[in-house]
Amino acid sequence: MQTIENSKVVISASVRQELSPERMDALKEVANIGAGHAATALSLMTGARIMIEVPTVNVAPLEELIPGIADENSQIVSVIMDMHGSLKGHTLLALPLTTGRRLADLMLRRERRSGGTLDMLEESALKEAGNILGGAYMTALSEFLGMSLLPSPPRLSVGTTSQVMEEHRRQASNAAAACCVETEFSFEEIGEHFRGFFLLLPDAESFDAIFRAVNVT
Repeated sequence: MQTIENSKVVISASVRQELSPERMDALKEVANIGAGHAATALSLMTGARIMIEVPTVNVAPLEELIPGIADENSQIVSVIMDMHGSLKGHTLLALPLTTGRRLADLMLRRERRSGGTLDMLEESALKEAGNILGGAYMTALSEFLGMSLLPSPPRLSVGTTSQVMEEHRRQASNAAAACCVETEFSFEEIGEHFRGFFLLLPDAESFDAIFRAVNVT
């Protein structure tokens, strides 16, 4: 596993006034730690060596991030979990449907499956992927911030980007802003690369608590 530390942080103009350079550095550090945990967990799930890059961390209201995830009519699969404990909010893993299907194949240790709707085994595998990856990011946050965080059971959605993300926008209506970690996974043994997005959607109080915990104003 390898994480790339020179991630770029992109801040939406609508939240820029809330984020000093120190806050941006803190978000980048949390993203890289979380990516490392997630890559380790994914390696254990698939039995393959993973390299990971986090080229960009975007911070913006969720509606501003949606166009960067996929075209509004593209099919995506997402796994959302509620976040409980010292912080409140949600975590969200979003993948193109073709990527989600291929990841499920690798987790199930089976040959590549052609298109079509996700079967029950694939849905179960992707919920587990969202659960473990989301848990990995929460573990990173817990260690970095010295807080206790607990995830809810994962919930899976499949549909167009606009349909799925609108559903999540309603569920995360109290989020001050979303931290979107663009994540590129490389499976070295099979020479395949996957691109997905992990989103942290803390409510307004939790957003500020993150920075207080690391003594960043």
